[in-house]
Amino acid sequence: MLSTLNLIKSYGKLQILKGISLNIQAKEIVSIVGASGAGKSTLLHILGTLEKPDSGELIIDGTDISKLSARKLADFRNQKIGFVFQFHHLLPEFSAIENVCMPAWISGLSRKEASLRATKLLSFLKLDERIHHKPSELSGGEQQRVAIARALINQPAIVLADEPTGNLDTQNSRSIFTMLNELRNEFNQTIIMVTHNEELATLSDRTLRMIDGKIN
Repeated sequence: MLSTLNLIKSYGKLQILKGISLNIQAKEIVSIVGASGAGKSTLLHILGTLEKPDSGELIIDGTDISKLSARKLADFRNQKIGFVFQFHHLLPEFSAIENVCMPAWISGLSRKEASLRATKLLSFLKLDERIHHKPSELSGGEQQRVAIARALINQPAIVLADEPTGNLDTQNSRSIFTMLNELRNEFNQTIIMVTHNEELATLSDRTLRMIDGKIN
């Protein structure tokens, strides 16, 4: 589903990624762990096509990302990749279901179809009674579940999660991971997760450890 070859990334004279080569299989849950500053988030941003490497190859679902124009890359990202961040980035003036529908509306899906998909996802995530609530009316765990539904609305091939449980207590963290696993089984997503939570990482199919810009 995703492969990289010798990814290099520097900011000025500081080299962050020092030749990352990896292969992620379809429907796999992979955790990336490591100390702060090891390069985990930079790697995730490159895998999500939010940043470009200085050199190296990135292939996602058979597509060489370097060959896409800016417009085609934006369309590819919208259709193929879902993002879940530590800080939910929900729009405060919109309800849960409206937040979930946003990427689908951007992709051109009709409001009816987007609403049907969003309702199904929110129901799967046990938020049936909260779909018309605004983010300020939801708990931290509920907001993160809305963010996960939003990441899945366009039925992406890959979901990238950057510290998805970083702001949650232990019970909610385990609940979010359980739901990610259930979503993988239900919707066949590939999930790559950056986390400091070693306990949750051990529940993944595979754990990659980053040390000083390299996969150990």
